[in-house]
Amino acid sequence: MKKEIFLIAAIILLTCNTALYGINFSRVNIAWQYDVDFEVQMAHRVVNSAEGTIIFLKIKSDTLDKWNYEFLFQEDYDTEEDREVEPSSIDTLKSSTTESLLKLTFSGIQTGLIVVKFYKPENYYYYDIYLRIGSLTYPEIYPVDQNGLPILDQYINRSGHSWEGSDSYLAMQYKEWFKRADPPMADMKALAPQVDLDTAFQFIGSTSMLENHFYTIRKDSLANTGITMLRMPPYFPEYRQLNELVESMQYLTSEQEEKAMMRSKNPKQSFDSFWMNTYSTKSRARSAIRKYYAWIKKANMLFTDFKPGWKTDRGMMYIVFGKPDEVYRTGNLEEWYYDDGSAFEFTIFSTFFAPRTYALR
Repeated sequence: MKKEIFLIAAIILLTCNTALYGINFSRVNIAWQYDVDFEVQMAHRVVNSAEGTIIFLKIKSDTLDKWNYEFLFQEDYDTEEDREVEPSSIDTLKSSTTESLLKLTFSGIQTGLIVVKFYKPENYYYYDIYLRIGSLTYPEIYPVDQNGLPILDQYINRSGHSWEGSDSYLAMQYKEWFKRADPPMADMKALAPQVDLDTAFQFIGSTSMLENHFYTIRKDSLANTGITMLRMPPYFPEYRQLNELVESMQYLTSEQEEKAMMRSKNPKQSFDSFWMNTYSTKSRARSAIRKYYAWIKKANMLFTDFKPGWKTDRGMMYIVFGKPDEVYRTGNLEEWYYDDGSAFEFTIFSTFFAPRTYALR
């Protein structure tokens, strides 16, 4: 088990002493990042510290030791220039035959793009890690689970977490009330979310969070960046409660139909009737329900930030059109293409609540 993790670290160190090549992400298809069944899954969190820029990187794969791994550094998404970089330290926080969690420290690097290149013969894939929040650096604080390991998701679905990086923290609490994403042909909406603050408080080490609220955690009131975490039920990214199942049907129903369903004398019966009336038989209705909520779960896994992933613009297109066949990205734009000719563009920008927000153009 430790042998596989050692090999990953060794390959990184060896690679960082050789010539590096810039990856132009506007020409490289990264659709694999939106395939939850792809052979390799990655997640990360960036932390700014006195040591330098820290990247917590999780790699999951049933064939972890079958891949070659390299680390590249470049100034931006479309740069062709090479630059050599070497992590000042690589620490293994967790290891198994199918998963590794690494702590990578890069001294003297606070801007640009770290690219994880992993490959087998004739198969090359790239995972991009942007080191800035707009023009700002990432904060030095981060959440950890009950085992002291960094939490890489943008949501927390159970108690028992705490925070690292400061002696005390400032929390701002907001109600998660966001509506679903607007359809592509809807009226123009404000890109940056406008929400009202519920409450603000200070805490030391850990704090409890209310379900279906999101929190922006900062070191103190003078800190210009923080971390937003969405507090969800323990079964998230799945949905199980009837109100959650009905609300997330909004890409199939109108808002009026949803309200009528929940206001009926028997909402569960209304829910079942909708699927039966749409698909005629119980077996077809059950199959459709399983498939639809599997897409809801995938969208929540991939796109959750300060609101559940299914409510985001990318989540909407993912649920309605499926996984894109081609994805290309620049610093402020992401393009999705489907084999049937459909294509969508998302503007990428930073907000107070999310370092990279994607809005359908």
